[in-house]
Amino acid sequence: MMASSPATVEYDDYWREFKDIESNKDSDEEEEELSKTPDEGEVESDWLKATGYGFVVSKLQDGKELSDDELEALTSSLTRHQAEAVKRRVDTLTTTMRTKQKQNRVHMKDIFPEQDVTAKESASSSRDSDPPSSPGSETDGPLSSARRSSRTFLKRGEYSMTGVTREGQYNVDKGVEALSIQPRSSFDNKRSNRHSTKHLQPIADSEISVDFHLEEKSNQAFDTKHDSLGVTRIGDLSESDMSRIRSLALIELTALFDAYSIVYSRPKRKKKIKEHGLFGVPLQVLVEHDQKRCPNTKVPLIFLSIIEHLEREALCIEGILRIPGQVSRVKQLRRDLEDYFYSGNFSWKDVLPMDAAAVMKQFLRELPVPLMTYNYLEAFSQVENIPTTLEQLKALNLLILLLPMEHQETLRVLLSFLRNIVSHSNENKMGLNNVAMIMAPNLFLGPASLSKTMSIKELELSKAAGTSNIVKMLVHYQNELWTIPPTFVKQIRHQITMEMHRKTREKTRLRFLGRKDKSEVYRKSTTDLETQDGMIRVQAPNLTKSSTLIQLDEWMTAGDVVAKFRRNTGSQHEGFDSASLPSYPQHHQGQDQGQPVNHVQSFRNPDNGQFADDNAYLFEVGGNIGERCLDPQTRMLDLHHVNPNAEWVIKVHKR
Repeated sequence: MMASSPATVEYDDYWREFKDIESNKDSDEEEEELSKTPDEGEVESDWLKATGYGFVVSKLQDGKELSDDELEALTSSLTRHQAEAVKRRVDTLTTTMRTKQKQNRVHMKDIFPEQDVTAKESASSSRDSDPPSSPGSETDGPLSSARRSSRTFLKRGEYSMTGVTREGQYNVDKGVEALSIQPRSSFDNKRSNRHSTKHLQPIADSEISVDFHLEEKSNQAFDTKHDSLGVTRIGDLSESDMSRIRSLALIELTALFDAYSIVYSRPKRKKKIKEHGLFGVPLQVLVEHDQKRCPNTKVPLIFLSIIEHLEREALCIEGILRIPGQVSRVKQLRRDLEDYFYSGNFSWKDVLPMDAAAVMKQFLRELPVPLMTYNYLEAFSQVENIPTTLEQLKALNLLILLLPMEHQETLRVLLSFLRNIVSHSNENKMGLNNVAMIMAPNLFLGPASLSKTMSIKELELSKAAGTSNIVKMLVHYQNELWTIPPTFVKQIRHQITMEMHRKTREKTRLRFLGRKDKSEVYRKSTTDLETQDGMIRVQAPNLTKSSTLIQLDEWMTAGDVVAKFRRNTGSQHEGFDSASLPSYPQHHQGQDQGQPVNHVQSFRNPDNGQFADDNAYLFEVGGNIGERCLDPQTRMLDLHHVNPNAEWVIKVHKR
């Protein structure tokens, strides 16, 4: 027998898991049918629609073109690199539509076959063979090919949505900072080995704690940047705001990939979708069904139940995830879950952890749409080709933002569980490397990749290394990855402000024409006290003290505001711990400077009232945002200056 190569030994866990997946495949498993290759221009059209520029596609399909000024106006809320990514797609689609229109042009001879149109034929042939140059030419729109090709961003290198690489690369350092983290030391941008797991600096198992807030003990350490407006986590924004965020994330991701000539496919697959059962059912279908039982759930109940059992019973078991369950027991467990889970007659009492772990991995592998979706599965794996860890993290952050909510939340639950396994590595012997190697094939090898004709030798070693590194980063940096870039929040504030200005101008125009404006434009009713600088009214509709005015100072945080709606600091009732809140210096009249004052002591609440609990947060509503749950450390005076027209409401929220 031939001895294993060092590279194969290095990925023993990966290959062992791959073999286990192969051996457990059903012999009659249906192969997926790939959809047809996208038509010319279809990729650009889909991309523009996904980023909120569908109206541009419609205009181009109607034979119209955009002028430079129109395109500049449409991208005015974007950064330079984001705008260039949009313009490249518009230019490509413009050229494609122009070519199609020229090919579909009807010749006069086909309409009037009996007439002598020799002269007209000559003119038509001349027009078809030579690009038009005169302003009155039929295909000479406001933005000609010559002018488009002269743009500086097209000179940087050849662009292709179909995989043609560009020789040039342009600097992206001034683009959107997709993660609110900064390097503490210089990066080594050169990779010593493309096929090595050293792309992510090795993280020793001893460095991993339960909360994962330890810095990397290497030359690539990161600090979380302080933002006085607070950290915005995924789930903190309204759905309308998140729609804007997703558009920005796709544009920024595309700009980042363009910078390094990275391309990825978004295959469309045809496969019969099950509408019932637990396995092989889309996450959206499972969640929609489960919400009838548990209205606020965002993750399938079956997946939550499996994870909860593993959290209780498996964290300290040696080899959990690595050691496969017994095939016959696993099959029986699946049948029992299908038959009894929703009826409430299923019990995890006698289920062995190894069998439950096997079922969990099978659940993920059999999803008809992978956890990372077909749209972005390849993009996740391509992150490994980005040369620096910081930009890899930015790309992963953007990709997570692009996932549908059900996929996003299920991935979060999974990564939290994997982090807990790693935190018990002294007992279970499953460090970060082991967990990543085992989970990578379950997350990245889709049904098409697991072909019956594919052998281990045919798999590229780089895929094993690359996908395992991606899983390592997802587990290790999950706290940072589940945040929304502060620059994105700033951009959507700008977008909403511009829309409000347009509505105001339209209202003025209607008033000038003598028409009534029936549109609902945001208005905030104010009192004389509220017009004072730094004075806000906080509403708590579900609490005893439903509304109150609060004078802000430079130290007051969102957490301090919520604390005013908790029980009195001197009360012995549960729900508030005065020691948990710091005291900040306030400079009021008649008070010595620097004397500490606890903000929460200025209100008295009756003991029999309804008070804010640990799940209560302050929300910023309206103005230049849809709705945003505030980080307790948000400096309220700074935020009030950014969004003076917002309303402030206390609500219960799971953050």
